[in-house]
Amino acid sequence: MYKFVLLLIAISAPIAWAGGLVGRPAFCVGSDVVAMTLEFSDMHYAVKAVSLQGADKKDKIETQRGLLRATFGITPGIDADIALGTANLSFPGGPEGYSTFRSDWSFAWGGGIRLGYPYGEEPWQLQLSASYIGFKAEGETASEQKTITNYYTWQEFSPTLTAGYRFGRLTPYVGLMRTILFGTRDTRVEFLGTERSGVGGKENYTDGKQKPQGLLGVDWHLPDNYYLTVQISASGSNEWGFSLGLAQALK
Repeated sequence: MYKFVLLLIAISAPIAWAGGLVGRPAFCVGSDVVAMTLEFSDMHYAVKAVSLQGADKKDKIETQRGLLRATFGITPGIDADIALGTANLSFPGGPEGYSTFRSDWSFAWGGGIRLGYPYGEEPWQLQLSASYIGFKAEGETASEQKTITNYYTWQEFSPTLTAGYRFGRLTPYVGLMRTILFGTRDTRVEFLGTERSGVGGKENYTDGKQKPQGLLGVDWHLPDNYYLTVQISASGSNEWGFSLGLAQALK
C-alpha cells in the first residue's frame, strides 16, 4: 500500500498542486492539539457564461494556491483552522482574439471548521466540514484594439461531507463537496489606449451553481506525528482538483 501512495504522488506532482481544503490529519486532531500544515492546491472550475453570439458556453477558471494552515482541536470532535499564504487566478480559453487573463501570485487567507463522529479510538469517522479561502487577483486580457483590466476579490466557500476508515497508518476517505464562488470584480476598459469611463465598473458576483464534486483521498501517518495527505476531486472534464498537504500534530 505504501508503494501505491508513493506512485500516486509521483504521478500527480507533475500535473499541478491542486484541490480543495485538505492537509490536516484526516480525523479530528482532538482536544489541546495543534496541527501545522504546508498545503498546495489548484482548483479547476467552469462557470456558465453567454458568448458574444448569444450561445450558452462555459468559461474555464483555474486557481493555484500555497498555504500554511494551523488547525486547533477545540473538542475531541471539533477542529477549527486558519490559513495564510499565496494564490493566483487565470481564465484559460477566453474570447477569440483576446489574450489569457492570468494574475500574479498575491496574499491569500482562509479558514474552516469540521465536525467529526465518532471521536474516540474507533477506526472510522464521518465528518461535516466547511472551508473558506479568499485572495485578490489583478490581470488583463487584450486584443489588438481593446484592453480589459480586472481587479478581483476572489472568494470560495466549500461545505464538504466525508467518511474515512483507518487501516494501520493509512486512512483512505471518500466524500462530496460543493463550492460557492463569490466576491467583487472591478473592470477597466481601454480602447486604442484611451480609457472608456462609461464601460466597466465595480460589481458583486455570486455563482452557487457549481456541480458537486466527488472526492477521494488518503492520509498517511508518518513517524513523529507527521501526516501526508493526497486528495483528488472531480465533477466533469473541466471541473476537478488535486491537493497535497504535509502536516505535523503538536501537543
